[in-house]
Order: sequence, then C-alpha cells, then structure tokens
Amino acid sequence: MTEGKLLITGINGRIGSLIRDPLQDHYQVYGCDISGPFSERVLKMDISREEEVQGFFEEHGPFPFLVHLAATPDVDAPWEKVLQANIIGTRNIYHAARASGTRRVVFASSNHVTGAYEGFPPRLHTTLDPVQISVSDPIRPDSDYGVSKAFGEALARYYYERWDLASICLRIGSVLEEDDPTRHQRHKKTWLSHRDLIQLVEKSLSAETGFGIYYGVSDNTGRFWDLTNATEDLGYRPQDNAEEVK
Repeated sequence: MTEGKLLITGINGRIGSLIRDPLQDHYQVYGCDISGPFSERVLKMDISREEEVQGFFEEHGPFPFLVHLAATPDVDAPWEKVLQANIIGTRNIYHAARASGTRRVVFASSNHVTGAYEGFPPRLHTTLDPVQISVSDPIRPDSDYGVSKAFGEALARYYYERWDLASICLRIGSVLEEDDPTRHQRHKKTWLSHRDLIQLVEKSLSAETGFGIYYGVSDNTGRFWDLTNATEDLGYRPQDNAEEVK
C-alpha cells in the first residue's frame, strides 16, 4: 500500500535519478523537469514560470508529498540563472504546493549555505581535526548559489510558520555520479553515498518533525558537519564511511 502521490521536481537530475525507483515502493511517484526524458508520469515544467507551475499542480495534483530538487546546480552559475531557478522557481513551487494541499516538502538545500566556513578556496579538508559545523551555527554562504539555498530554507520556514506546510531542508553534501569518494580529498569528508542519500530522503518524508534543517553526509571519518539532530529527529543512521572505500 502506497502513502499517496509524490512529486519529485528535477527528477531527471543526478539525485532525482537515484531516489525515484526506491521511492516507488511507498509512493505513486510523479516527476517534472525542464529536460527529458519524459513519460506519462514525468512531464516537462519550467519552475521559473509561475503560471506553468500552477497549471501543472492543478492538472496533475494534488501531491501530498513533494521532493524539491529542481535548481541550477552549478555553484559558479551566473546570478540570473540562480535567481530564476533557485529563488523564483522555489517560491513558485512552495506557492503551488500550499495552494494544492501538499502536506510535506523535502527541500534540497546545500552545504554551500555554510561553505564559507571552509574559506576561499576551501581549506577545511586539510585540517586534521576540523571543527564540527551544526545547523545552529550562523549561515555563511560561499556563492550566489549558497545564498539561493539559504533563501529556500527561509522560505520553507515561512510556509511552515504561516500555513503549517511541513518542510525538511537537507544541506546535501557530495553526491557523486560514480559513488566513489576516493578521487578528491574533500570528498573523503563530504561524501553522501547513494544508499545513505536514499535513506535520508525516505526518513525525511516519513518524519513527524514539522520543520528542520539537517546536514546530509555519510559517516565519514573527519566529516565536519554535525549529524546529531538528523539522528535524533529523523532516525538517520548513515551506513557508509569514505575511509572504508577502497
């Protein structure tokens, strides 16, 4: 028995492609993206166009559950792209979700909300015993992209406080196409394995927490993001450690 309809925005991206099949065991999964492939349940939508987003939700919704991944993913993306996709687009999604009766959103935030703690260029990966960064620490975005994800977290909080739309914001670490953290020194600390990613999203969708911000990272030796609240609130228990990957 499924939990109901679930919409994944940006379903054809790296993370969407990883979570869509596992989530089909529990949800009726629908998807949208700006580029294909498309199918009966995966449809084209430009989230920066408000009328297009509203029409999509009216025609195919309601979606009690939503995983919002669609965004410009490049940390160095120009401001205009960040503005249209990550800021205007995220607001359009939340507005349509609330209007159509969505109960819970999992928002793909980013570790770049606090990326400036690592310096310019990043240097925390060279520290033997780095200071743990928790969600209670002030944000320190490292880019327009990081700022846009901080905006998404603030928007999620606003919609929860005003309209009781539950949101889990995940500051996702390094999700790698080949799931191999050994090729880059920083990835040994920031890697989020594919199976830990799937577990984290599943836990976020089924959580009773109304609003929360959590880091998404595997249990890597020397990781510098605190997972305490993810363990306590969501029951997230990562299975992988980059130091054990050969």
